[in-house]
Amino acid sequence: MRARAVLFGPFVGELSWEFFRFAPHAIYLKKKDPNLRIIVLTREEHFDLYGQYSDILLPLRIRDDDLMQRDCFKLSNYKEEYYNTIIKYFKIKYRRRFNIINHIRPDIRLWRYKVKWQLPRSEMDYDFKPRKNNVVIAEKSIDGYLGIVDCAGTKARSDRNTLINSFDLYDKINENLFPEKCSELGSMIECIKRCNYIIGNVRTDISHLGLLMGIPVIHTAKKIDSDALSLINPRNTPVINAPNIEEGLIIYENNF
Repeated sequence: MRARAVLFGPFVGELSWEFFRFAPHAIYLKKKDPNLRIIVLTREEHFDLYGQYSDILLPLRIRDDDLMQRDCFKLSNYKEEYYNTIIKYFKIKYRRRFNIINHIRPDIRLWRYKVKWQLPRSEMDYDFKPRKNNVVIAEKSIDGYLGIVDCAGTKARSDRNTLINSFDLYDKINENLFPEKCSELGSMIECIKRCNYIIGNVRTDISHLGLLMGIPVIHTAKKIDSDALSLINPRNTPVINAPNIEEGLIIYENNF
């Protein structure tokens, strides 16, 4: 008897839309039914959003991908007919090997590519588990640091020797990165898990991933209101609004 499987992808859109509104549904389904095969078609650098929950990871390669704009669930100027062709051949590739019970991919027709919750919000699980090689890289890269200063989208800086800024952390990750079964993204996720907090802008990828994984964020950019925050913080992870880093760290240290 062929094993039951769900196809995920192709995913051609923004990274944040994939880690917030798409990949967590694969995690949810795999936890609900561990015998279900999860087969993913996405960009190779995003494999570790699915990581240990996936059974097959298939790299999505699009000509001139880096020259096009990733917009919500779609890729601007990428013809819908090309997208549909990829879908067709993805189905064909695995239909004899597995009993395909569902094929989940974003609907990018017309205005549909901007619809955020094409998959149920209640069926998202943000317990990311990158492939195991990423753990080794993260332990070497984040060793000795308590927090990450996310330099994207904020002027946050700190001289504390217990903090590492995200640019330096990416350098350390890439120094240790080896080509097989690991990625920059996967290693960063494992680094975030090992932090006590992140300092930065909750709307940037590193800080947003931190929120999803339950890591408190000291938000140093323009204050974000509670309604806007609730939309990107489904786990109600603690957020400290503190334009002054030292003030934010004092609040964190006194309360957590």
